[in-house]
Amino acid sequence: MFVVVGWLGFVFARTAITKEADGQSLSKDAQKLYQQANYVPAKRGTIYDSVGNVIAENTTTYTVAVVVSTKSSAVSSASKGDYSRIAKALAKELGKTPEYYEGFFKNVTKDTYQVEFGSVGSNLSSAQYEALKADKLPGVTFSTGTDRFYPNGVFASHLIGLAQPKVVNGKTTLQGTMGLEAAYNKQLSGKDGSTLTSSDPTMRATNKAVKNGDDIYTTLNSTLQMALESKMDELDKNEKPKSAIAVVMDTKTGNIVAVSQRPSFNATTGKGLGSYWTNLLTEDQFEPGSVMKGITLASAIATNNWNANATYKSGTLDIDGKQITDWNNGQGWGYISYADGLALSSNVAFSLTEQKIGGATWGKYIKAFKFLKSTNSGLAGEQSGNYEFKYPFEQANTAFGQGISVTPIQMLQAYSAIAGNGNLLKPNIIEKIVDPNTHKVVYQAKKTSVGKPISNSVAKETRKQLETVLYSKRSISSMFALPNIVTAGKTGTAQIATSAGYSRPGDTSNEIFSWMGMAPADNPRYLMYIVTKQPQENAAKINDYQADVFKSVMTQALAMSENDNKITISADQQRKVPTTKGESVSQAERDISAASLKPIVMGTGDKVATQMPVGDTASLPGQRIFLNTGTGIQVPNMQGWSKSDALTWGKLANVDIIIHGDGFVATQSVNTGTKLTDGVNNISLELKEPTK
Repeated sequence: MFVVVGWLGFVFARTAITKEADGQSLSKDAQKLYQQANYVPAKRGTIYDSVGNVIAENTTTYTVAVVVSTKSSAVSSASKGDYSRIAKALAKELGKTPEYYEGFFKNVTKDTYQVEFGSVGSNLSSAQYEALKADKLPGVTFSTGTDRFYPNGVFASHLIGLAQPKVVNGKTTLQGTMGLEAAYNKQLSGKDGSTLTSSDPTMRATNKAVKNGDDIYTTLNSTLQMALESKMDELDKNEKPKSAIAVVMDTKTGNIVAVSQRPSFNATTGKGLGSYWTNLLTEDQFEPGSVMKGITLASAIATNNWNANATYKSGTLDIDGKQITDWNNGQGWGYISYADGLALSSNVAFSLTEQKIGGATWGKYIKAFKFLKSTNSGLAGEQSGNYEFKYPFEQANTAFGQGISVTPIQMLQAYSAIAGNGNLLKPNIIEKIVDPNTHKVVYQAKKTSVGKPISNSVAKETRKQLETVLYSKRSISSMFALPNIVTAGKTGTAQIATSAGYSRPGDTSNEIFSWMGMAPADNPRYLMYIVTKQPQENAAKINDYQADVFKSVMTQALAMSENDNKITISADQQRKVPTTKGESVSQAERDISAASLKPIVMGTGDKVATQMPVGDTASLPGQRIFLNTGTGIQVPNMQGWSKSDALTWGKLANVDIIIHGDGFVATQSVNTGTKLTDGVNNISLELKEPTK
C-alpha cells in the first residue's frame, strides 16, 4: 500500500513539474479548459471616389424577432394580448399589413421561444431599428449583422463590384465577388484580431491586434459619374441595346473619371444583378470598326504615308480576289480626297493607306499602340484582344477595325497618345489606397507612360485631321461637335462576326456603333469613348443619342474647375439633420444618432441651446453634429477632426481656432478636459495629411 501511494505521489509530482502524463503534454488540454478566444472581426475598408465621397461601405443591419417564451430571462416576453399592437408597429415601420405579421403569431405553441418574420424582418435600416426600439414593445428584440452598403444606387456598378456576406471557417465575413471589391478583396478585408483570455492565473492572456481593411480611393468624379449614369439611362431607354458603355478619361493623368454601362445593377437592392455580370471596360473584346481608323491615320502620318489632298477611287477595292467595300453598299463617292475619305469614313481609303504603310510596319504599330496586350488594370478577367493578320486582305481589314478585337480600356489607352504628346498613358482606376489604422497612404497612383508610338508633332497633326470628321463639308459626324469648343474624334460602325460570317452592312440591330471624342482639339483635356452594341430600337438615330451623351457629359467636364471636384451628397446618401434646439440633451442625442449622424455634446447643460449644422440641412452619414448646452464647456479631444469640424466647435464655443497645416488634427495646444472658464481664448491646432 505504501508503495502504491508513493508511486502515485511520484506521478502527481512529475505531472505537476513536467505538465506531462503518459508522455502527452497537458498544456493544450489545459488551454482548452481554461482559455477562451474572443474573435475580433476586421472592418472592411471603404471605397471612395477621388475626393472622399463614399461609394461602398459597411453598414450594420438589424433583424427583428419577438420573444414569446415566458422562460426567457434576457428580455421580457410578449403575451398573446401584445401581438396585435406589435403587428401594427411592424407594419408601420416595415411595410405590409398588420394582418401579415399577425399570421406569424398563429403558429406559436408553448414550446416556441421567439417569432421571426423572414426576409421582411431582416436587413432593417438604422432608422427602422431606432423607431421600433423607441416603441418599447414587449418581447421585441434585435440581432445585428454586417452588410455592404452602396449609397449611390447604380453607380459604376460593374467597376466597383460587389461584396456579400459569406461563411468562411464558421465565421461570417464580407467577400468581394466582382469588380474592385473582388480584385482588392485582400486589401479591403484586413486581418481579424483575437483576444485569448484565461481563468488560470498562471497562463497569460494573449492579444492579436485587429487590422482593419485598407480604404480605396478610386479615380471617379462623383459629379461626372452621376451625370453619365443619367445620360446612359436615356440612351438605354431610347435604343434598347444589347449592351452599351461610356468612359471618360483625363488625358493629363490617365485617370478614368467616369464609366457607366448598360445593363447595370444596384448593388444594395440587387435590382438588375444577374442579368449581365461582364465588366465591359476590361472584359468585353469586340471589333471596334472605324474608330480604329484614328490609329491607322496616326501610323500613316508617322510613316509619311498620309496625303490628305491626294485622291483615290472610293467604293470597292479588290485584294487577293476579295472585295473591301465602303459602307454605302460599295457605291462610294467617286474619286475623292483622302481627307474626304476620312470625313466619310471610307473603308477603301484606309485599306489603301494600310497598303502604303505596309503590312509588316502596320503590324508593328498595332503592337506599339499596345493592342493585343492587357493594360494590367488589376481587374479580374481582363481580355487582351486578338486579330487575324496573316494575309493582305486581313491586314487591310484591321486598318478599319474589322478582324481585330479590342477592349474599351485598350482603345482609350491607344488614343491617349493622340490626345497627348504621343505617350501612351496607362489608364488608372485607383487614385490611392490608405491604411486606416495608421492613416498612411500605402499606394498612390502616378501618371504612367507605357510607350510612345508617335511623336508630339504626329499627335498634333492627327488631331487636326480628326477635326475634319466633324467640320468637313463631307462630314457625317457633325452632331458630335461641342458648342463653341473645337472637337476632334472618330465614329465607328462594325459588323458583328458570327459562325456564319459578318452581319450585313445596314443591319443596324446587329451592328456595333461607337464614338471616340476629345476636346479641346488643340490640347485635349478629356477623352470619351462610347460603344453601343446592337440597338433594337431607333438604330437610325444612334449617332444622335450617342452625341447627346458625349456633349452633355463632356461639356460638364470641361466646365469644371478644381474646386468642383469636391464632396457631393447624392439623394441616397443624404441625411436630414434633425432640429434639436430646446430639446433635452438625451433626446437630442437619440435624434441625431437615429439619423446616422454623430452627436458631439458641448457642456454640462440639460438642454440644447444651439446646434451646428442647423436643422433641416443635408449631411453625410457619420458627420459630427455639435450640440451646445451653453454651460460647463470643456476642450474636447480633437485628434482626427477635420478643419471644418474644429472651426465649427470654435465658433459655437466662442474660442479662436488657429490652424497650422492641412489635413486632419494631429495635435492641439490646450489639453483635453480644460474648462473654458479657466481662461481659454484660443487653441492652436496642427493638421497633417495622411503620409506615405
